[in-house]
Amino acid sequence: MGEKTKEQLLSELLELQKELEEKVQYHDQMIRQFQMLTANENLFSQIIDFCPYPIAVFTPQGILETVNNAFAAETGANSEDLGTGRLNIYHCISDNIALTSAIRQAFAGETCFLDNLKYPLFRFQEQKRKKDSTQKNYRKAIVFPISAEDGLAMHGVAVFTI
Repeated sequence: MGEKTKEQLLSELLELQKELEEKVQYHDQMIRQFQMLTANENLFSQIIDFCPYPIAVFTPQGILETVNNAFAAETGANSEDLGTGRLNIYHCISDNIALTSAIRQAFAGETCFLDNLKYPLFRFQEQKRKKDSTQKNYRKAIVFPISAEDGLAMHGVAVFTI
C-alpha cells in the first residue's frame, strides 16, 4: 500500500470520526433536554403531545405506555388500546432488524440512532390506521432508555423523524 493511499485512508477515517462525534454530541444534547423536561410532567406531556414527530414510550416487554398525538394520528393507536396494554411496539414497527435491535438495546442502557428506515410504522398502520389517511415515511429514529434512580432502564422511547 503506497503512502498516498495510507494518507487518504487516514483522512477519510478522521472525517468519519469527526462526523460520528458530532452526531453523538447532538443526540446526547437531545436526550439531556428530553430528560430535563420530565421534571415538570404537565409541561412534558404537552410538549410531547404537540411534537410533530411520532413518539412512543414502552416497557421492557414492548407494551406501549404512552404515545403522542403524532404517533396516534400516524398509526391509529387509541387511548383504549393503550389503557388495556394491548399495543406492543414490536407489533407496531416494520420488520426492520436494526430498529428491533435498537429497541432491545435501549433496555441495556444504549441509545441508537437509525437512518434510512423505510416506513418504520407500516406494520401498525396496516392493522389500525384509517384507509384514507396518508402515510409518512419517517426515515430516522432515535431510541433511548429512561432510567430509574437505580440506573436500570425502566422504559424505552422511540422518536421517529423525517
